[in-house]
Parts: sequence; C-alpha cells; structure tokens
Amino acid sequence: MPTLLRSPATRIGAALVAIAMALVGFLPLFDGPGYESALAAGLLVPGAAAIATALDVAAHRPAPIEAFRRGVANGALFALVAYATTLAHGLRAGFCDVLGGSAHFALGPGLGAALGGAWGAVAGELAAGSRRDDAAPPLPAWRRRLAAVVAALAAPLGSAGVSVVRFYTSPIVFAYDPFAGFFSGTLYDTVVDASGLLTYRAGTLATLFAASALAQHLVHDASGRVTFQPQGRPGLLLLGAASAAVSAGTLLEGARLGHFQTSESIAAELGALSQGQRCEVVYPRGMREADVQRFVRECDAHIEAGERWLGAPAEVDGEPLRVRAYLFESAAQKGALMGASRTYVAKPWRHEVYLQAAGYPHPVLGHEIMHVLAGAFARGPFKVAGRLGGWLPDPGLIEGIAVAGSPKEGEDLSPRGWAKAMKDLGILPPLSRLFALGFLAENSSAAYTVSGAFVGHVRATYGAAAVRAWYGGQPLPEITGAPWAAMERAWHADLDALALPDAARAQAKARFDRPAVFERRCPHVVDACTQKAEQLRARGDHEGAIAEYRRVLSLDQSPATRVAIAETRLASDAPSSRSEGVRELEAIAGDGSIPRHLRDRAAERLGDVALAAGDRERAVTWYREVAGRLVDEDRLRTLDVKIAAASDERARAAIVELLIGTRGGAPDRLRAAELLGAWAAQAPGDGLPSYLLGRQYLNDGRFDEAADRLERALAAHLPIQRVWIEAERLRLVVACGLDDAETARRLFAQYAAHDGAAGAGPAVSEERRDAALRLLERCAGPTSPAASSGPPAGQK
Repeated sequence: MPTLLRSPATRIGAALVAIAMALVGFLPLFDGPGYESALAAGLLVPGAAAIATALDVAAHRPAPIEAFRRGVANGALFALVAYATTLAHGLRAGFCDVLGGSAHFALGPGLGAALGGAWGAVAGELAAGSRRDDAAPPLPAWRRRLAAVVAALAAPLGSAGVSVVRFYTSPIVFAYDPFAGFFSGTLYDTVVDASGLLTYRAGTLATLFAASALAQHLVHDASGRVTFQPQGRPGLLLLGAASAAVSAGTLLEGARLGHFQTSESIAAELGALSQGQRCEVVYPRGMREADVQRFVRECDAHIEAGERWLGAPAEVDGEPLRVRAYLFESAAQKGALMGASRTYVAKPWRHEVYLQAAGYPHPVLGHEIMHVLAGAFARGPFKVAGRLGGWLPDPGLIEGIAVAGSPKEGEDLSPRGWAKAMKDLGILPPLSRLFALGFLAENSSAAYTVSGAFVGHVRATYGAAAVRAWYGGQPLPEITGAPWAAMERAWHADLDALALPDAARAQAKARFDRPAVFERRCPHVVDACTQKAEQLRARGDHEGAIAEYRRVLSLDQSPATRVAIAETRLASDAPSSRSEGVRELEAIAGDGSIPRHLRDRAAERLGDVALAAGDRERAVTWYREVAGRLVDEDRLRTLDVKIAAASDERARAAIVELLIGTRGGAPDRLRAAELLGAWAAQAPGDGLPSYLLGRQYLNDGRFDEAADRLERALAAHLPIQRVWIEAERLRLVVACGLDDAETARRLFAQYAAHDGAAGAGPAVSEERRDAALRLLERCAGPTSPAASSGPPAGQK
C-alpha cells in the first residue's frame, strides 16, 4: 500500500470531510466544537474512513494487521481533519465550550472514526476475497471498488438501522451508536446528558483492542485466504479475549448501563401498572395510589374528549384504541430511561405517551393523547401526518392538531388570539413554512401556537371530518376546494376580526419573538449554565450562581440574565450585594432599550424588595405600574394580593414569606404556613389566608385538605375579586380531582357567572371559561350536545 498521506483514497476522503464540515460549520449550532458538530462528524467521518481504508485494502491486500493499522490511522486522520475544521469555525465565530465540545468530539466521531477505519479493513478484505478462485478471471477494478464501498458502508448503515429499530420498537428516542456516538433524540432538550458515552466508549476501546490482538494473529496463506497463525504470545491472546469479553459485556448489559432501554426494562424500573377503561399507566412504585387513580381517570377522560373533538372514535382493527402512558417521577428519570427529559413525547404507532408527574390536571397529557388519537386516522408505519404515507412528516399538522384539540389550560389567550397578536407584531409565520419541515426552523412556541390556531380554524370552517382527512394524507386544498393562498387570506381576515389590548401584543412579543433553536449560538452551554446557576442559587451558593450567569452573558447578551444576576444578589446575606442588586434592577427598569416584559419583571422585584422592607407606598407604586401593562390574570391576581398585603401587617408578613422571601431570599413555605394559620385563626372572617393555604395543599396533591380550606375561603370574605374567582376555579379543580361531579358542576356554574357585567370587576375570560368547561366535561361528562360538538376554544 502507499503510505497514508500518499494514498489517493485517503487524500480524497480527507478533502471531502474538510469540505463537508466547513459547510456545516456555517450553521450557528455547528460553528465550533460541541454536541451538534460532533454528531455531524459522527455521521460523516467513520463512513469516510471505512471507505478510504476498504479501497486501499481491496486494491493492495496488505497483511491483516497492516490493514487494521491503516484503518485506525485513516480514522484518526479524518477525525483530526473534522476537528480542525470545527476549531477553525470556533475561531471565526467564537467558542461555546471548547473543552466540553472537544470531549464530545473525542468520544463521538474520534473513536467512531477509528472503529470505522478498522471496519474498513475488514470490508476491503471481503471485497478482495472475490479474487481468490484462480480459475476465475479477476473482477474488474470498478466492481472491486464498488464492492469495497458497499461493504464499508454496511456496518455504519447497519448500526444506524439497529437504532431506528430500537426507536420504533421501544419507548426510547436516544441512541448510542458505535460509529456516530451519541444522539440525544430531542430537538428541544438543549441540556444534553451524554454521561453514558463514557461506558459506551469503554466498550468501543475494548472492541478495538480485541480486534488488534486478533489481527496480529491473522495472515494470508499461499492461496490468499486469511488464516489464524499463533504468535507465541499467550498474554496477548488473553488480553484480547478479556477485551472481547468487556466489549460483549457492554453490549449485553446495555440497558443497565443506560445505552438503550426496552419496554420491559423501563416497566421493571418504574415497577407498577394500573388499568383504566382506555388507558393503562406504567408508574413508579412509590407514587401515591390516589394520585395514580386520578391520573388514570384523567387519561381516560382525555381520550373521550379527544374523540369528541375529532368527531369520530379512534380504533385499531375495529377495536377502541387503548393508550399506554409511561408516567415518570421526574424529568431526570424520564431523560435517563427514554431520552426526553424536558420534552414530552408520544409515539402514535405504539399508542404510547411519555410524561413526568406534574400535578392535576396534568398540563400536557391531553396534548400527547391527541397525537395518539390522531394517529388512528393517519397512514404509514409511524401513524403521523405527512407526505408519502407519513415518511415525510408534516410537523405543523402533527403538532397543530394536538394544540387545537387540547389547548393549553390557564392561558389568557387562545391559539387564535396569540396568532392575532403575532400578526399585529409582524412575526406571524407563513403557512407554507409551518406545514412543512420549515416548522423546525421557527421558534417552537410560535410554530406550535400558530399551527394549532390554523388547524382550529380549519375545523371550525370545514368540520372535524376535514381535519381527519387532512391528517390521513389528503391534501387540504383538495378537501376544501380552495388553494392555500386563499385559505391563508381567509384565516388572516378571521384574525383581523379580533380586538386585542396592547398588553397582549407586548406579552406575545416576549413569548414568541425569539430565535429558533437552530438560530441560537451555544444553546447547550447557555442552558446548561443557566440550569446550574439556578441549582447553585437554590442551594444558597449565590456567588457560584452569579459566576455561571456571567458565563452565560459572555455567550448570550440576553437582558434576562442581567435580571437573574440582580435577583441573585438580592438573595445574598451581604447588605452590599443586596444594594447592588437593587441598583441593577432600577437600571434595568428604567432602560428603554430592554424589552418591556423584562423591565416589568425588574419593576415587580423592586416592589417585592420594598414590600419585604415595609415600604408599603413604594411597593404599591411599583406593583400598580406593572399591573397596568398585563393581561396575564395569574400575575395580576398575585399583584392584587401583594397590594392588599401592603395595608395589613399580618398579611404582609405571611405574603412575604410565601411569595417573596425575607431579604429577597427564597420563600419559606413552612414559615409561611405557620403565619397563614395564625392569620386565619385571628381573622376568621377573612378568606384570603384560607385560600392561600388551600392553594398550597393543592400544589402538594392533598386534595381533601385543599377542599376544606377553599370551602372556608369561599364561605368567608374575599374582597379581592380575582382571588374570589380563582378560589372557585381551584375548588372546581379539587372537586374533579376527588371525582365529585356534583360539586364540580356547582362550582363551574359559579365560576362561569363572572362575566364582568355592570362593572362588577374582573371577569372570567372566554379562554379560561372554555378551559374550565373542558375540565368539567372530563370529570363530569359533557354538559350538552353543543358543548361537546361545538368549535374549539377561542374559535368563532
């Protein structure tokens, strides 16, 4: 064989790797060493190393150990070229985390390329083996080269195929691949945990060492066949055998090591199963039985509600579709076992949803179940909307039907209202981009919301059957008889009929006018540092938290991080640090170049500082200034409570401990409960302390205690209108959680009666009333045919 750098295959392969990585590096997510660039290199470099090695070995047939060494050398060279190209992009655009990114590269494409080159030696030998029959004429060179390329790609493609099969046949969305390295599986989980890559690559090193030991005992005999020839080195054979055993062990024990999981291994780890009418729930053994049964009932109810929205039952082979819900105790456990920590996932083809426990009602259970129900009307192996039988997915329709069919509860605007606000701001994405793969290039919140608004518009205009047919693969213009442009104009006209306050547009700008994940620089490092800062702050390490926030500022100049630093200073025990935090918040609140929602956040924190210090007038001034620019009823209600607390010392002490924390520190729930109890005892006619205690009991999942406290609050005096309204809503939630349909109906009637007529104060918005109605229907059944079959929430 020619030497490494004189080999045409090696030169061409290295050049192609450099060109490809150079082009990829111009995308913001790939412009330096990191998870994405390592994954891109892992998909490219091992295959290139395998092909270059296979071509040289097939052409020259060196000794097996020489072929193995050439393969490893090619892998190392190609990985070094890819890494150098990525480093160059880092120098151009700035580094995010050069050490962590380099570790990703070494453990991902670095070792993967060495393994790819080693496999290329085997592939080259296999391709050259077609010449062994001396009686047959030699194969043409082009056929030998083609055989070498096909054999070289067989292992990388085969291992990728194994990952696809695991994705399809089990709950997991992540993959550890011997060539590519680690794939996290979720786009929106920006904090990537690749801790299992260390043990996985220990297996790769063991494989390479075992292959090296074997290659040193292989030779070509006189006929050109590969044979085993003892070398008189039993120690080497023993080490090779031990390495092979380690390699096999990491494969066989992959589930325990976290390299993959199966339905059985996840079910065994969680440990418990509960059956409902249409749902079966796999859940942690330590979960409270009452919470489990509440979740099972809610799951069954969401299936019925989803089928009502779709206008048809979801069936499989003529039988009612059943849903399996995996309920994990935390995001961390969910991430470790199936790969999506902060992202909720459904697999419609498996009729499964994957969630972590999150209180009652669960915030996204209905959304994920809609994915499964819609899959009953879809084609293809994945049961999702899209072209070519779902092989080319339509993420806008996939997510849009779930948003429209199960809108997020507790929102002050419907998807239609948010879409109107985005249109007024000039940030409404065009439908041509949303209902195609361009959906992934949009800000996720905007893409989900707008897609849901349009799918809801289609249902309201053309009926549920049209939505089902669209999801099943029939083009929408064919269903409606109108081209996309005409439908988009009609939808925009429908949005223009809505009137929104200026505060709604300001809130929409804060929520939706942000870059998509592909447009962010260093999202993994930024979000990991932010997460670490929050953990340090919760532990009381304020200086450590500020150091992490400053690292975030060095990569992303978001003013939100400045606010977080100021808030962290307020939690310090040092008076000088707290004073500096106040000065920073005052500077932010008065800086017109900072987005309005962040200035309002700073202003509210300044009000908190004043309230905790007993400066009532200053606190009320700050709170009222912020309240004048909000449409968020939850925040407005909190501000109302704080304003009321400013005029009552008992209320002030309890509210500061509950919502603010003394001297800006973390709230003290135990101390707050003690103060609230004393306040309730001293002022039995005041319903506010009982309401606040009831809310805490509900947050803790103690529904009986919550019901008692909320009943006391409603029987007493609740002078704050928003609190009165919310107390009735929470009592409705508690009644549904306790399966008390009669009380739920009574409380819904009281709650819905707050229409703001005759200047009676704050009213229940249409969106919140519809959300309460959906909750009532899930726990007490449809209230009327109109309620069950009418348009989705927020649609006219």
